[in-house]
Amino acid sequence: MRRRQALAVLGGAALAGTVGTTGTAGRAYAADEVYFQNRGSVEGWDHAYTQKDGMIATVDSPVYKGAHSLAATQTYIGETGGYHSEVIKRGAQSVGEDRYYGQAVRLAPDWTFHDQNVTFQQWSPEDPEGPWLLMFVIGDEIRFGGSGGIKGTVGTVTALRGAWARVVARLKLAGAGAGAFEVWLNGRKTVSMTGIAALPSTSGTIRWSNGIYCTAWRDGTPSGPDVLTIHHDNHRIASSYALAEPGNWS
Repeated sequence: MRRRQALAVLGGAALAGTVGTTGTAGRAYAADEVYFQNRGSVEGWDHAYTQKDGMIATVDSPVYKGAHSLAATQTYIGETGGYHSEVIKRGAQSVGEDRYYGQAVRLAPDWTFHDQNVTFQQWSPEDPEGPWLLMFVIGDEIRFGGSGGIKGTVGTVTALRGAWARVVARLKLAGAGAGAFEVWLNGRKTVSMTGIAALPSTSGTIRWSNGIYCTAWRDGTPSGPDVLTIHHDNHRIASSYALAEPGNWS
């Protein structure tokens, strides 16, 4: 893996265009919108940061589609406290909106499955901020949970070490009976929670964070390796599953 770009704090990039096609399965429909996208780079996010000896960088390999991907690494250094390496899209969604969040993620071929949560994406309220909905690898599964009360299992990743996994999550921010959270793993819907409360109580907007967050290290020691890396590529926020799905990118 050749490192091309180190940690940076850079302005965000958003796309406010519409996309229209004929209504073929897996394709975008007229008036679908892409609100934000990133092709595996630190550049283009609203903020990037690391804690302790962490790294967030643009690398040439491995890649899902395109020329580079985002590598997020954390290293345990024998201290308690936060272990984040993340990029952040601020103002990703407001209460009342319905959004789809897509990306490709990759665990190393020698990834060791262990019993501690390793978060690779999360949605957080803003002003004030705080953990609300996290998606993470624990054991050989992708799960989600947090203070918002939305929790469950996306699927197993036993056979996906060394391969890119496509993850699309739908969030409809609304109160009881009107909110939704759905997830697709490699093109198959594995989670469908509709008619629920999906509402950050402290803020009218949420941010989207991607990278690595070794939550168990905050107060404990690693039960797996003390250096962990997750690769990310093809991030997109869109108004439809078809547009958010990384497999549909050209």
